[in-house]
Amino acid sequence: MVLVFGGSFNPPTLAHEAIIKSLHEQLKPEKIVVIPTGNYFTWKTDLIAFEHRYQMVSLMIHDLDYCEASDIENTHGFLGSYHTLKVLSERYDDLHFVVGADHVHTLNAWKNYELLIKEFKFIILTRNHYELDTGLLQDMKLKYRVIDFQSDISSTTIRSNFHKNLNLLNPKVKEYIQSNKLYTEVKK
Repeated sequence: MVLVFGGSFNPPTLAHEAIIKSLHEQLKPEKIVVIPTGNYFTWKTDLIAFEHRYQMVSLMIHDLDYCEASDIENTHGFLGSYHTLKVLSERYDDLHFVVGADHVHTLNAWKNYELLIKEFKFIILTRNHYELDTGLLQDMKLKYRVIDFQSDISSTTIRSNFHKNLNLLNPKVKEYIQSNKLYTEVKK
C-alpha cells in the first residue's frame, strides 16, 4: 500500500505532520507520497509559490524515512488528482488517495472524478466539526477506509497571524518561512 497525501500545504503544519505519522502508525504503508498542489490549482487563490511549499513539505518530512515529497503537480496547468494518481500508478502499486472528509461532498466537481473514484481507493480523514456523509460515499460507490483524525490546527489560522501561531509549525518549516520572509502580512 502506498498513500498519496496531497494538499496546498500553505504552509504545512504540525497537523499535517501528525496526519502523516498517524497514517503510518495505523496503516503501515510502504510509502507516503506527499504532494503540494501546483501553482495552477484553480480553487485556491492565495497560494505562495510551489517551490516554497515543496521545500517546506520536504523539510517537514525530512526525518520520516517512509515519506517522499513529490513535485509532480509543479506543472504549467491544472491537470487534477486523477492525472497525478495515474502517473504515480506507473511507479507504485496499490495506491490509496488520502482526502479530508470535508472534500468528499465536492468530489463530483473534481476533474475526471468518475475515473478517480472508479480506479482508486480512498483514505478519508475525519475533520473537526464535519459530519461524514456515508450515504453519499455509498451512492458514489467509493472504495474507502475512514481514519479518525481531529485537530484544530489549520494553515488558514497560521496565515491569518503567522507570528502568533509559530508554535503550530515544525521548527524547520518555521525557520524556512522566517528566512524567506513568507506570510509576513497579518490578515484580518
